[in-house]
Amino acid sequence: MNRALLLYNALRKFPRADIGIFPTPIQQLHNLEKRVGHSPLWIKRDDLTGLAFGGNKTRNLEFLLGDAVSKNCDTIIVPGPIQSNLCCITAAAANKLGLRCIQIFNDEKPTEITGNSTLNYLLGADSRYIGKVDLDTQAKYMENLANNLKAKGERPYVVYNGASTPLGALGYVKAALEIYEQVLKSKANMESIVIAAGYGGTAAGLIYGIGVLGIPFKVHVISVEFDKQTLRSIFQNFMPELERLLGLSFDCSIDDVAVIYDDYMGEGWGCSTKESEKMVHLFPQTEGIFVEKVYTSKPLVGMMDLLSKKAFASREGVCYWHTGGLPALFAQVKQC
Repeated sequence: MNRALLLYNALRKFPRADIGIFPTPIQQLHNLEKRVGHSPLWIKRDDLTGLAFGGNKTRNLEFLLGDAVSKNCDTIIVPGPIQSNLCCITAAAANKLGLRCIQIFNDEKPTEITGNSTLNYLLGADSRYIGKVDLDTQAKYMENLANNLKAKGERPYVVYNGASTPLGALGYVKAALEIYEQVLKSKANMESIVIAAGYGGTAAGLIYGIGVLGIPFKVHVISVEFDKQTLRSIFQNFMPELERLLGLSFDCSIDDVAVIYDDYMGEGWGCSTKESEKMVHLFPQTEGIFVEKVYTSKPLVGMMDLLSKKAFASREGVCYWHTGGLPALFAQVKQC
């Protein structure tokens, strides 16, 4: 049995919520190719996953909320910062599935709603602001809330760690299979993928899936939060968990599949850089596609820098994986 079929059959075992539109398209970036003098360049449009304003979290939630529905849960609890794309997409997915969603924000209630806060309001989400507390305090609040709901006979399901759990990462194991099949069918010249990593679940799922498939692509991971040693450790911790879930060995090393960069994150999570601020103008003015300042712009900055340094071979097909998160741009635009 070939590797793709093995992976497909392993993923079929898990319940999934029908909340996204897949496969997402791959498009060629003709104008950017002319600008940088390298071809072909591609984009994988996970900003078009079909729920709310799209984004990578739809793939994670496909498996997490599939698990919640299979367990007959009725309330989804999700934490995040005030402009969390995960919280917004979770509220949209909960509405689609007929579930209640409680969002827990570790910030003060905003005096003016913008970006994802506007969408949360329109979605009718139960948004709770618990002040500028640390992640441990936020987690304890969620745990207490879940216990209180259980005591009332409700059935809560908590989305942990930005949906970057082994079960959530299956969304990007599946995405690895998706892009592999798209490239085979289209015969596109694509050898490298450039993608962002925060908590690491998205990139970990992709790395695992590509490893199981026999490494058809090299993954260039642009960190937006952790140094590369920490991020590599996060990926390494994911691999045995994904092996356990799927029953398929990851018979290679992280470095066989991926190159990790921490050169483009600036001060880290939630912070823009001069280069990322420029990119929120350059990319839509070049290709008509928007990115935001603190996450999706940074892998583009990294890709452009690597191209300028001739890090990719001539005629090597390189794909920027757009992970969405565009509503946050409306909260950032005054700062651009």
